[in-house]
Amino acid sequence: MLMNKGKHTKQQILATALNIATETSLNDLTIGGLAAAMNMSKSGVFAHFNSKENLQLAVLEHAHALFLQTVIAPIDKQSLPLSQLLRTCELWQGWYQGKACNCIFISAAVEFDDQLGAVRDLVKSLLQSWLSYLNKLVIQAIEVKELSEQTDAKQFTYELYSLYLGSQHMRWVGFEDDTHTRFNLALSRLIQRYQG
Repeated sequence: MLMNKGKHTKQQILATALNIATETSLNDLTIGGLAAAMNMSKSGVFAHFNSKENLQLAVLEHAHALFLQTVIAPIDKQSLPLSQLLRTCELWQGWYQGKACNCIFISAAVEFDDQLGAVRDLVKSLLQSWLSYLNKLVIQAIEVKELSEQTDAKQFTYELYSLYLGSQHMRWVGFEDDTHTRFNLALSRLIQRYQG
């Protein structure tokens, strides 16, 4: 019973920590600030993580679990690859909305790209895994001839991810709306171009 309560408390802490990290940055997330937000003692929060780096890693793992649950789990694996890819993109665009306006993975990639250590390694690994997942769907779409067999899967994935990053940035500066209209139009044109 005590274990379950401790686990529940840790999940609440991680949910709050993710909100703070997406509103500010992962580097700005501190055990003291988190304790204040949770109305807990510093030592109470510290006992769950033991260091700021462990807290940052735990927040990224928590965000990744949420991402999988929100973006990957709902996909109908029986549908054609291109349908899976389009549905994935739809879920991907707003998986963190309602929590904050920044994607933790994008902001952490920028924040930690020049900081060696476990946090940078985890961010890089998670992004590589995500790109591999997208690339696999593109390869499958080529194999079933939904995309031209001349399609370079990595190039398609590169362009798709670049469109996503652009959409997030443009939304921040007011050049994209909350429904990602420009991203969806660009994605539609990207697919048409690779369908031959």
